[in-house]
Amino acid sequence: MTATEERASPGVGRVLVVDDDEGLARFIVEVLTDAGHHAEAVSSAALARRRVEATGYDVVITDLRMPGESGLDLIAWLRRYDPRVAVLAVTAYGSLETAVQAMRLGAADYIPKPFEPAALLLAVDKSLRAGAMRSEIERLRVEADARYGFDAMVARSAVMRELIALARRVADSASAVLIQGPSGAGKEMMARAIHQASRRRARPYVEVDCGAIPDALLEAELFGEALGVPGTPQHKVRPGRLQEADGGTVLLDEVDALPLPVQIKLLRVLRDREVTPVGSTQRVAVDLRVIACSNLDLRSAVAAGAFREDLYFLLNVIEMAIPPLADRVDDIPALAERFLETFNARTGRRVTGFSPAAALLLTSYGWPGNVRELQNAVERAVVVGVGPEVAPDDLPPALRQPRGHDFLDEAAVRGMTISELEVAYARRVLIKNGGNKKKTARLLGIDRRTLYRWLGEREESAESDEG
Repeated sequence: MTATEERASPGVGRVLVVDDDEGLARFIVEVLTDAGHHAEAVSSAALARRRVEATGYDVVITDLRMPGESGLDLIAWLRRYDPRVAVLAVTAYGSLETAVQAMRLGAADYIPKPFEPAALLLAVDKSLRAGAMRSEIERLRVEADARYGFDAMVARSAVMRELIALARRVADSASAVLIQGPSGAGKEMMARAIHQASRRRARPYVEVDCGAIPDALLEAELFGEALGVPGTPQHKVRPGRLQEADGGTVLLDEVDALPLPVQIKLLRVLRDREVTPVGSTQRVAVDLRVIACSNLDLRSAVAAGAFREDLYFLLNVIEMAIPPLADRVDDIPALAERFLETFNARTGRRVTGFSPAAALLLTSYGWPGNVRELQNAVERAVVVGVGPEVAPDDLPPALRQPRGHDFLDEAAVRGMTISELEVAYARRVLIKNGGNKKKTARLLGIDRRTLYRWLGEREESAESDEG
């Protein structure tokens, strides 16, 4: 027995027996009870429906021919009411056609009368095992959704909410997706969430870091290769990463790093849906969804002759651009809190949050390393900090040091509006004043109500603003 089968071991089940033959029903209940199951019997489909609605069952064993509603009617109702309940059809009158009809309606198995107790117990245990495995698969799916799905992504900023809405709409299609954005911005997480929300989520998800594989090995890694001398026992074809993703999704990270000869071969795969391993003439059909990520603007790479234009258009069916973290400041507090929960759990600490001064440093820093840098900063704060909340000294020195470039130059490069510039400058002044909003508002020449509005906060009492 495999480890998976052991985890899905049926154990004790709750079983309902439905049969108008009271003697036979009593016999079945006794057999099941002696085997350790919890079993009870009713004499009609109508009574069975009421019992199922009042009590949960793992298995229902029903006769097919009974006065009033038939067992077939009960099977059809059970499929609609709770598909998780396994149904075993038992009848002395059933023909092959009746058995086929019961299975089509959703019965898990068919047992003709007369039967041996061992055959009955085997069918029940088989149904319980299948149900346990379905429950385990569902548990893993829910766990994967929580870890990799769209709900695991933090999206407080308008731009991220729009991107996730687009990703949800296209997730279930087979169209290629091109995700561009700076390193550490969350491209890989978006790609995984798209796969997790698609009908392919139970199939492989294969990540290929195109920039990390030497050019000499990349072609064989992607497309596979023929090994040994053809016609000898040693000859075999090693499947590549594209074949491993058959039926699922392949993520081509840093797709801009692909050499031009490999780009040509990838173009043929996307066009023909066939892979030809290196050193082989055999074509292997593949069904996969391609998601490509790039830190660079592929349009510029096409213009420079470093990336094929036809491949670019095949990859760029759905285009998504994830902005740097500095351009979505609204996401920073929620991301920081999410990371704080993660590292609290890993380290066993109970850091309650961020001090006002530390929170201001987080939202004022430029984050050249984007979300990944923020994650590392929070991890450091949890590890080195000693207080109940993260203080400025717990954060990396880079966050606490004056910026090495001109503030206005940065604003011009980022194309900030006057309103955005006002808010950013107010945050800087607030940090310099240790979080004192009253003093900051006075230095800025504005009232505190305006300052609260700029910072997106509710107005507090004057007393809480003095320190």
